[in-house]
Amino acid sequence: MRKKAFLLLCSLMLMLTAAGCGSKSTDGGTDSASGGAGEASGEKKETVEVTMAYWANASEQKNFEYMVNGLEKEYPNIKVKMQMYPTSDEFWKAIPSAIAAGVGPDIIAMSDEGNYEYIKKGVLAPLDELITKVGFEKDRITSSLYKGWTDDNKLYGIPYDSSTSMLAINKAMFEKSGITKTPETMDEVVELAKAMTTKDVKGIIGSIDPFHITQYVHAFGGDWGYGKTINSKENIAGVQFFVDLFLKHGVAIAPIEVGAPWDGEVFSQEKGAMSTAGPWYVGHLKEANPNMQMIALPMPKGTVEAQSAYSHGLSILEGSKHKEEAMQVIKYALRDEAQLNAIEEVGYSPAVSSLLPKYLEKNPELKPVFDNMEKVGMPFAYPEQTKAFHADLLKGVEEIIFKKDGLTVEKLLNDLQSKYGEK
Repeated sequence: MRKKAFLLLCSLMLMLTAAGCGSKSTDGGTDSASGGAGEASGEKKETVEVTMAYWANASEQKNFEYMVNGLEKEYPNIKVKMQMYPTSDEFWKAIPSAIAAGVGPDIIAMSDEGNYEYIKKGVLAPLDELITKVGFEKDRITSSLYKGWTDDNKLYGIPYDSSTSMLAINKAMFEKSGITKTPETMDEVVELAKAMTTKDVKGIIGSIDPFHITQYVHAFGGDWGYGKTINSKENIAGVQFFVDLFLKHGVAIAPIEVGAPWDGEVFSQEKGAMSTAGPWYVGHLKEANPNMQMIALPMPKGTVEAQSAYSHGLSILEGSKHKEEAMQVIKYALRDEAQLNAIEEVGYSPAVSSLLPKYLEKNPELKPVFDNMEKVGMPFAYPEQTKAFHADLLKGVEEIIFKKDGLTVEKLLNDLQSKYGEK
């Protein structure tokens, strides 16, 4: 599942705020001002090499190559060096060292689930002035996706795909439950989970994972607030609801209880009838259980309507010597043609809102989910020390559910607020 790779961070990179990056030009100089204006006037430009670093599987690699294919016709002075890593682990091991050595990339592709650390440490450059300078049309991108790339009214990444959360239900189990209306509220989720729970199947999968816990936090009006609101009453209510699925209602099963690596496997093996999920469940079921039919719903309401809106994006490192050229590469990479290629070849949902119908033609069951994302999509907004916060949150929730040693949700979130809250 792609989202698991999003959370892999490297502490060394976070200490590097303005290290020089290794892009090249024939004059070996500093930030240059290339682009359409100079080319239009016939001015000859020095060739600039812009390096783009990312991790990708085989199909994703083809799409990254497609993103920049033909760039030299639009920007003859720019040459792109593609720096592909086969896994996110290898990416995060290599990139910090490259930056420290002064040969880091100009552009990196990453997810907004863990980008706040990089933004606050000054690793990523703000893009607002560059967007204006190269004429990138921001309005083409689904607006809710920008929330996860924005801090202090500055934008630090351009989304190139989109994703969201949803509720996935085993259709056959739903039809046998005796309940005819799909859930629109969290109370209705509990009732359906009870109806679908049997001696062999739990009604809902409770994956003890930041992504899944955050769905309940959002549903009850909460928000991690980048560390400002960790112990808010809304967050307490959301996490308490999640815990109660296990302890009060007895309808939940965690992947770790059945030795499964993630929630999708529990769902496809039909050991859990329902789960907080995402569009990646569609592809997973095609491979893992092609005969299983799924109902995909917008996230049900606790006290408010909300669901996650997030993306992979392209960011420019603060240490890049060729920021404007890098922004021109991003502008070209986000053209409609490349977005359509991602839909066809990779199965990604696009960041360009006008092309989302093309994706939904292939996945019509997801239309209500993406419609709701555009209306009420929210970023994860994890605290700055994202990786450590995740570890302590999950450790605490597991302790509450499985150890039952007196730790409460309120105490856990108060402790996390003291440790990771923004001062």
